[in-house]
Amino acid sequence: MNLLKIFKRSEPVTDSYELLQSMGIGAPTSSGKHVNSEIAQTLPAVYCAVATIAESVASLPIHVYKRTDEGKQRQSRHHVEQLLNHRPNAYQTAYDFKMGLLRSVLLRGNGYAHISYDGTGKANALTLLHPDSVQVELLTTGRLGYKHTNTRGKHSSYLQEEILHVRYHSDDGILGKSPIQVCRESIGLGLAQQEHGASQFKNGVRVSGVLETDAKLTDEQFKALSKMFDKHQGSGNTNKPLLLEGGLRWNQIGLANNDAQWLESRLFTISDVARMFKISPIFLMDYSNSTYSNFSEASRAFLTQTLRPWLSNLQEAIASRLISDSNRPSIAIEFETKDLLRATAEDRFSVYDVAIRNGVMNPNECRAAENLPPRKGGDEYSQSWIQKGQTETTE
Repeated sequence: MNLLKIFKRSEPVTDSYELLQSMGIGAPTSSGKHVNSEIAQTLPAVYCAVATIAESVASLPIHVYKRTDEGKQRQSRHHVEQLLNHRPNAYQTAYDFKMGLLRSVLLRGNGYAHISYDGTGKANALTLLHPDSVQVELLTTGRLGYKHTNTRGKHSSYLQEEILHVRYHSDDGILGKSPIQVCRESIGLGLAQQEHGASQFKNGVRVSGVLETDAKLTDEQFKALSKMFDKHQGSGNTNKPLLLEGGLRWNQIGLANNDAQWLESRLFTISDVARMFKISPIFLMDYSNSTYSNFSEASRAFLTQTLRPWLSNLQEAIASRLISDSNRPSIAIEFETKDLLRATAEDRFSVYDVAIRNGVMNPNECRAAENLPPRKGGDEYSQSWIQKGQTETTE
């Protein structure tokens, strides 16, 4: 959102962070760097954390279920499932929509989508609204009102039922706060470290070693030595042997202590960003402490500790806006997460074997889980668990 849009708003921006965010400046930090959602993304760890969470959620299908006495039955033709899995609006795929909504919440603490309804009162379109273009107001009725300013400066007012609003860590129940807003000092420090490293490469002098000799070189010897070193420049000449004569000695220069500390601080920035977004450093492409076993555990933790709260937040926000109050007790909206923990073929078939033998699943259900067509007689459930129980009772 640019500065011009601030003056197009019907009401002033009163929050200092929001004002600086709208102006594209960013809030100042002690490191001297200004931080907002756009600037923070130039830090690779932040960009990776946001992308990992948003992409993971966007790739998951959302299902609508009807609660019955026998359990939950999927309603694949329900208009909400069609919206969220196929075509939310005229120009976006379901993946694009969910990705944009999650990025808004992760980067700015709030995500908005305008809900359009057909003549029967059913939602038939979800249109993303940029968070910087929306103002939220608590009305005297105790409900929320929304004011949106489009790119042409036109104002629109919406009722609470017309906006899908997803918040993150709200203090007042009205507006959320993003990790970037709350932890901007740590991000500012990471940006300052990144800029320091870049300036060192641009302006600093860095040598890997020095030549030493007790004798004094003549101008001709110095020119010959310089010409010889020219042949060793460039990545294509790496590790070529260097022939020295006339008492010349090569002394390697190691990494200075302050350089090593700078590298450590860069790694600490990754850990800090991981804490902000409650995600393992492994998913920020930091494999310094990674093994196969802890990667498997990190994948489970990613679902339970990182994604589960986001999925619950989205499920409840969607249900509160797209399912009527009268239908909400009997309708459930859930993300399908089984593919996130999809095991190896050997592990999956071991689970299917146990499920079939104990009558939990039939062969065709297992085949469907593997995207295989059903086979004749595959709808029957095993009764071996009954026979086993009777045998144990007799004994």
